[in-house]
Amino acid sequence: MGSLQFILNGGQCEIGLEYTVLDFIFALQIFRPGFINPVQLSKKLGKTINVLKGTKSIKSPGMLKRHYSPGIPIKLNQKQASKNEAFIVFGKKYKKSKNTFNLSVKSNLTEAAKNLYKTLRVIKNKNYKMIHVSPIPKTGLGLAINDRLKRAAK
Repeated sequence: MGSLQFILNGGQCEIGLEYTVLDFIFALQIFRPGFINPVQLSKKLGKTINVLKGTKSIKSPGMLKRHYSPGIPIKLNQKQASKNEAFIVFGKKYKKSKNTFNLSVKSNLTEAAKNLYKTLRVIKNKNYKMIHVSPIPKTGLGLAINDRLKRAAK
């Protein structure tokens, strides 16, 4: 095989997270949550759509238990972090500080999704040894954000 000739950088993606992956073969369910959430799919398809809750076999990209990890330990649903640890937050109730990284001051899940991976890369490049993450809503696009954070924290 030849060597890689070039890499095309298409810039920041519009949504920030990968697409929603559905299983239409074995059961109508979501393998990996994305921009389109279960409620939206259920309304469109006229059937209840659930997110797959763990499986022993990998049937789709993004289903590994540990995935999207920046290589730094992550603790989810935290209320604070020490000054030498990164703190990923969501919403305006958090004060700005050197170690605080707000996914969306406006509490906008779409904005948070766009900022998630970029924020993890910035934190890694600043050489933090631990990441604490404040609670992120578990509705709508928040399902996908929490899915990625949970896999990154494994």
